[in-house]
Amino acid sequence: MKISVIVETPDRLAGQNEYSTLQALGPEIAACSTVYYWPQEKRQSHGDKFGILHVKCAVADGRWLFLSSANLTEYAFTINMELGVLITGGGLPGQVEMNFERLIAVGVVERV
Repeated sequence: MKISVIVETPDRLAGQNEYSTLQALGPEIAACSTVYYWPQEKRQSHGDKFGILHVKCAVADGRWLFLSSANLTEYAFTINMELGVLITGGGLPGQVEMNFERLIAVGVVERV
């Protein structure tokens, strides 16, 4: 199974609460995932505010797409009450995966 995850940054942006995004995924998810991030220098800005990655989703094999408003953390998967949707089949998982692949190919996001 192929899982791609794009995170805000390997660590939070300066001035925000510090924690490791990769650690928050939990060791089992991080171990079987290819993880990418969106470097701050590649983001649009408005004054001193930079765009943030607010998407919470994971794509597996172009066939499964998990979308959620919850942060993708170990607690979200184990003890929190969260809500998301798992889409299996159809065209949407593949379209999202292709979008991720384009972001990777043109260097908008980079591998951690």
